[in-house]
Amino acid sequence: MQKNIFLDGEGDAWFERNRVSLNYVNDADDPVIISIENSLPITEMQKKLKLIEIGCGNGIRLTKIKNKYSFECYGIDPSANAVSVGQGAGLNVLRGTADDLPYDSCAFDVVVFGHCLYLCDREDLFRIGQEADRVLKADGWVVIHDFFSNNPVRNSYHHKQGVYSYKMDYRKIFDWHPAYTCVYHKIRSQSGLIMGNSVYCDDPNEWVSTSVLRKKQGHV
Repeated sequence: MQKNIFLDGEGDAWFERNRVSLNYVNDADDPVIISIENSLPITEMQKKLKLIEIGCGNGIRLTKIKNKYSFECYGIDPSANAVSVGQGAGLNVLRGTADDLPYDSCAFDVVVFGHCLYLCDREDLFRIGQEADRVLKADGWVVIHDFFSNNPVRNSYHHKQGVYSYKMDYRKIFDWHPAYTCVYHKIRSQSGLIMGNSVYCDDPNEWVSTSVLRKKQGHV
């Protein structure tokens, strides 16, 4: 399983390849922070919300969110090196994977998938959705930042033979359920994001999306 490959070392390799670039994204260009600011009401943003980022790396985004708002931030990532850096910075981050979250039910107001679902095993998607729903409060929010495609696509992961990356509309993990409503969805160019220019392009191979879904259990 790809999960085990990343736990056994590829997670650390991914972190080391991207370690420098992770530190250069500022608040104004961060698609997750932008999506939260454009989706959550001001009254929500002023609360001390509990947020977890799945695929948090060294927690650089969590640090930005923690400094900008009064949120209580947590994170989980398969890279032992990334988690060590995050913990050294005083962050509440743990080593683990999206299909088995070591947190209590209804623990968080916001669950963020930080560009990690594209590397998850397809057979784990149901479990990943179930775990996110379990730890999310009844009136919570899900933020998904990842590669986007209208139809599922599988590509070889060029950093390691036998590993694949996957593109799809990851909202489908949640929005089939009547408790979940998509309130924000923006498609951008992957190259543009890297260059700090988050604009749309017509090339579907470049598509990265950021989505926010509202969980409202009372709507069921």
